[in-house]
Amino acid sequence: MSEAAPASVPTFTPSELVVLFGDRFAPEAGLLASKEEILTSGVKVNSEKLMNAAMKAALYAVHRSGAARLEVRAAKALFGLMNTRKVLLLQGSGSDSFPAGTLEAFLLEAAVAENPVQDALKAFIGDEVMNPPQRALGLIKRGMSERGMLEAEMKKALLVFSTVDYVLPAATRMAAEAQPLEPVQQLLREMEQREPQLDAAVQKEIDAARVAMTESRD
Repeated sequence: MSEAAPASVPTFTPSELVVLFGDRFAPEAGLLASKEEILTSGVKVNSEKLMNAAMKAALYAVHRSGAARLEVRAAKALFGLMNTRKVLLLQGSGSDSFPAGTLEAFLLEAAVAENPVQDALKAFIGDEVMNPPQRALGLIKRGMSERGMLEAEMKKALLVFSTVDYVLPAATRMAAEAQPLEPVQQLLREMEQREPQLDAAVQKEIDAARVAMTESRD
């Protein structure tokens, strides 16, 4: 008996495809690096590199859609003694939308405030944690779970804390594997090659958000 088909074909955003096929976007994790196991392959990749790729994919997708835009502006730092550059996430004139609960949809909402990208990403991560990349990737998976694309399994840890593992259903795997990855890979590649200053500035915003949301050990 064949497995029942889902009621509708899932729509995957660029950041979700990066997370689902992370071994195509991030290197395997080294011995001491934080690891993220990829649901489609079981490969363990560097979680920070994967978060970078997922966040860039989301930012560049909303920028390319025209619904929001990224703009590099000069800013002051260190009590006004140094010049620096900030990437602002601004409202665009386009009308494209993304599924609720996705990083892309969150960024479109954040664009209303017209703040630096760093602030939007800090708001997405939400809380200071020991491992911001792991949390950010988990939030992207949670968004897919809320749309019925992943199954969430709660697990107890240390009797007090609970962790969530996400399982990739067969129907979602089939739908995801039918999606071409080349458009997302090309988007990341084009932004890096054609707008290297913006790409470098966006990476600094991502790094700043990660550092700011890393819980202090003090």
